[in-house]
Amino acid sequence: MTPLFSLRCVRFYSVHTACLTFVFSYHIIRAMTEENIIKLTNALYKVTDLFPKEDPLKFAIRKEGLDVLFFSNIIKGKSISVVPKEREQHLEKVLAKIELIKTYFGIAKEQEWVSERNFEVLENEYDSLKDSLALEVLRIKEVKKPVVMEIKKEEQVSVSAGIKEEVKEEKKTEPEKREIKHINYEELSSVQLKVLEILQNKGQLKANQISDFFPEMNPRTIRRELKGLKESKIITSIGGGKMTSYEINKSY
Repeated sequence: MTPLFSLRCVRFYSVHTACLTFVFSYHIIRAMTEENIIKLTNALYKVTDLFPKEDPLKFAIRKEGLDVLFFSNIIKGKSISVVPKEREQHLEKVLAKIELIKTYFGIAKEQEWVSERNFEVLENEYDSLKDSLALEVLRIKEVKKPVVMEIKKEEQVSVSAGIKEEVKEEKKTEPEKREIKHINYEELSSVQLKVLEILQNKGQLKANQISDFFPEMNPRTIRRELKGLKESKIITSIGGGKMTSYEINKSY
């Protein structure tokens, strides 16, 4: 496997009022660890802290960054156990989300809120993460190859034994590849963007629990914003009445 450069340490120094400089210590390792990815996500938050307080781009970048962290841990087997096929699907999601983050960086550069050097460093680290995860998936596939060949041999024996139909039926049950969807953040209000960030961090929440994060707003306004997100199929609801809770649609 080809060695990769990985982020080991991040420190932040403020210069005047709108410049952030990073000092990174790089080490040649075979893959980015969970700790490295968490540090990269924290660095992303530090940079976007310098964006205007209610700018939608801040929440859009953070949401995608959290998704990258979540799916990267699944690929590495840290959150839940998944089969190699699912790892490949999650890898496609991560790659698409990293490209979207880099697109958002391009927009942010034009605003001149933060030194471009910060975005360049983050882009390099996300590119390293892409290579690291792709290497991880490839490594797992290589390990599984002998098992796959053995299974195919057993299938041939099964066919000769007269149970060919059963083998075909098993192949039909393979999960279909799901389409990766992206949220059009430009069409969302600042409240809806904040709601998405809250749900990303907290998981399922009821309307009154979400309202607690907006003490200055009428709960009816929050319910109206939730209704808009649900109609756009960005979030889904579970249960009914006062027990209704909301979460981000798993297609995103």
